[in-house]
Amino acid sequence: MLAADTPIFTAQNRAFRYGDALFETIRCIQLIPQFFEDHYRRLLRGMTLLKMQINSLPTREKLEEMMAQLISRNRIYGDCRIRLSVYRSDGGLYTPASNKAEFLIEASPLTTQGYKLNTKGLLTGLFINEGKSSSSLNAFKSANALLFVLAGLEKQAHNWQDILICNDKGYIIEGLSSNLFWIKDDKVFTPLRASGCVEGVMRKQILRLLRTNGYQLEEVPGATRKELFEADELFLTNAIQGIQWIVGFEDKRYYCRLVKEISRLLNNLIRSAEELV
Repeated sequence: MLAADTPIFTAQNRAFRYGDALFETIRCIQLIPQFFEDHYRRLLRGMTLLKMQINSLPTREKLEEMMAQLISRNRIYGDCRIRLSVYRSDGGLYTPASNKAEFLIEASPLTTQGYKLNTKGLLTGLFINEGKSSSSLNAFKSANALLFVLAGLEKQAHNWQDILICNDKGYIIEGLSSNLFWIKDDKVFTPLRASGCVEGVMRKQILRLLRTNGYQLEEVPGATRKELFEADELFLTNAIQGIQWIVGFEDKRYYCRLVKEISRLLNNLIRSAEELV
């Protein structure tokens, strides 16, 4: 284990040179990484797509053990954010010299306990300068994130709390680091994975909860501005924050009725899982 400010890479690092890397961000509650099976499987699928050697990565059980040791070493006693990065070994230009992979685990404390719904809704706008490709690569979280850097700067310039991203077909498909859902007449909508949105781990849990609890649900190519303006509720999901409700998209304002109920279902799921441990 190394201090966070210890140099560990050279100029040959392929994540630095080419963005040749994937990562997962995981919330740990009482040393337990939430939904880690889904995170691990997504990482393996991404490594396979990038032709990295998946046997370079430790087993799921070994990674969980390493994460718990790192959290304890950092004396983090509340909830924790883990970033697990996987990058191809040094060597080569665009064509790698090897497909062996290396990894890095980072731990940092979170200020909240569990998945708490934000009491003050997010104000959001739309990033229109660039569209996200519908490529299968975009289902995964990669080190190639320039579009999101530009979107983050746009969000900052307007003093928004989040910003929505379009795909290359002009559909609105996700937030800056979250999957997008909207509700109209008690029916829940979310973009299809084929839209180019990230294949979110929390998105998967929410879809399962909605189906299990009898909600009307439809996966669509994405949203138009008009559809979001006509929606009753909007919310975002990711593995760190759980559910975040949106109070405003541009000039439109939204309720938070069903979003509260869905958030309650998520937290019931977490409590049930804790009781089984």
